[in-house]
Order: sequence, then structure tokens, then C-alpha cells
Amino acid sequence: MFFGHTFLHFLLMLQVLVPHSNGEPSVPGWVPPYKCFRMRAGVNLLRGCDTDKYCCPEPEMYLPHVTCGKSRTQPTKGREPVPNEFPWMAMLLYGHKYNTSEKLLPKCGGSLINNWHVLTAAHCVEYPFVEYPFALKSVRLGEHDTSTNPDLTVVNGISRYTHRYLEIEVDKIIAHEQFNHGKKMINDIALLRLQVPVRYTEAIQPICIPGPHITSSHKRMFQASGWSDMGKGIPSQVLLRSFIPERHPDVCKSNDEFDFGSQICAGGLDGNYTRRGDSGGPLMETVIHENVRVTYASGIVSYRPKTCQQNICKPAFYTKTAYFFDWINSKLQSALIDSGQK
Repeated sequence: MFFGHTFLHFLLMLQVLVPHSNGEPSVPGWVPPYKCFRMRAGVNLLRGCDTDKYCCPEPEMYLPHVTCGKSRTQPTKGREPVPNEFPWMAMLLYGHKYNTSEKLLPKCGGSLINNWHVLTAAHCVEYPFVEYPFALKSVRLGEHDTSTNPDLTVVNGISRYTHRYLEIEVDKIIAHEQFNHGKKMINDIALLRLQVPVRYTEAIQPICIPGPHITSSHKRMFQASGWSDMGKGIPSQVLLRSFIPERHPDVCKSNDEFDFGSQICAGGLDGNYTRRGDSGGPLMETVIHENVRVTYASGIVSYRPKTCQQNICKPAFYTKTAYFFDWINSKLQSALIDSGQK
């Protein structure tokens, strides 16, 4: 009985921990971390906690596996997904470092991976992509159509408004220490810690991250999404989607810039490729697990050669997130230490 009670609260903490104005989560039965046994990743739940205290896992320390990768919207196949089809999509907004009155502009994408963190590409947060005096300022979640807030959707012929978007300032940028700024774009991965945690809604959900032992047949069909550049640096007004076929690594290996271990080779056929403005967004793979659709960020949009002929382009390179699974987890725990909560 005690085990079941503890496990229930463990799941509850993973899904709905959000702060009140006093900084403490609004979860019934919650006790401050310093008063309870801290549950670590991989800890056997049978160890339990003190009889008068609940286990209190901090959500920023974990990659959720119960709630991630699930959209409440039926999947579609059009160029424009329906609102909330990809509720983990994040729009990265940039502006003048010191002039706060200037309008923020989207230049990259990302994906929410837990209440506190967004996954993106390192090149989206570093020079020369981000050139002084400009900087990444905030992240927008729950967005679809930038011309309206809230978004308008049609369900069974009836128009209705969805949730308003949420815009949160970036508290900390964690780029990979060995990111290669050259053409190879090796280790092109970064985490953004948000200034405040988010509450999951129909429009805001985390995506799953594949574990390090995932194998591939090199025949997967991915999806990528973003507010793509429509030309002259003007982003799409609505979220767009591309279907990206995986290519065998040998196709990219002819290019000595490709790294088999840490990158995915995909796209380049029949106009199926990502565009400017999609950088940092997820290369999504959806699988059926126990009759439930679950979406993983198998890759991060990183680099695409500019050579295209008759709508056929060279394959693009995507950061392989499974390769960086341990790096992601270590940074989540380090962020917790830095925040003084461990």
C-alpha cells in the first residue's frame, strides 16, 4: 500500500510540478526537497521514503517518460500541421541585447523536453549565427499561427480558439563544450533552461528523447517542423512541416564532413528537406507503443548543403540525439546543482 501511494506521487510530481508565487509547487501533499528522500534516476522505488514524507523528484532533473511525446490531436499529413499537433515545438526569439523595446524575431526552433528545458542546436545560440549585440532572449511555446493569439482552429466544422501562447525568457544557455564551429557542425546541440517552469497543457507537452541504445534500419520516415524562412529572411506565419526520409549513412559519408556516430543523414529527395528557420527544431520519429502514438526527437536540425538541382538536394545532417542522451542527462543534473536545489 505504501509503495503504491509513493509511486502515485512520483508520477504526479513528474507531470504537474509548477511553482506558486512563493516558489513552492502546487501539488497536494508536496513537501520541500530538504525534508524528504530524493529520488534519483534509476533508484528502485521499493526503497521507499521516510514513512512521514513523500518522494520529491525535481522535474528539471528528469526526462519524462510517462507524459512525453503524446499529442491530443489526430495526426495529419498536410504541409501545415493542425494546431497542437506538435505541442513540444518551441520558437526561439532573438533581439538586441540591451534595447528591450525592439521587437523580438524568430530565427530558430527547439523542442520542449521537460518543464524547464528546451533542446536546440548549438549553432542557434553561438557566434556567428548570433552576432553581438544581438542575443537569444526568450522561447515561445504553444504557438502555431503568429498572426493571431490565441490560435484559431476548426473542429468538425466549428471554429474555436485554442490556448494562448506562452513566452518565457531564457535563464541559461548550455551549449555543447566541443561544438565545432566549422563546416562539420559536430556536437551541434544545446539546452535552454527557462526562467520559470511550464505547466503542461493541450498546447504544451514535452517530446521524448531516445535512449543511447536505439538502433536504426536507416529507412525511417521523419518529420521536421518550424516557422520556415519563406525567402529574404521572412519566416512563415504558420508552423510548417516536412516529411524527411532517412538516407543510408554511406550517402552522406562521401562528404567527409559527416560523422556517422553523432549525426543522421536524411532528406534531399523530391524537395523533402528542412529550410532556414527550421534549425534547432526536432527531427521527429513517431512510433506506436502499446497502441499509443509516441513521438521522439531522434535528431536536431543542424546543417544542409546548399547544392540543389531540379528540386533534388544533397542530404542534410541532423544531430543524433540518442548519441547525446548521457550528455543531456548530465546537464539536467548539473543545472539542478547550479540552481542550489540539490
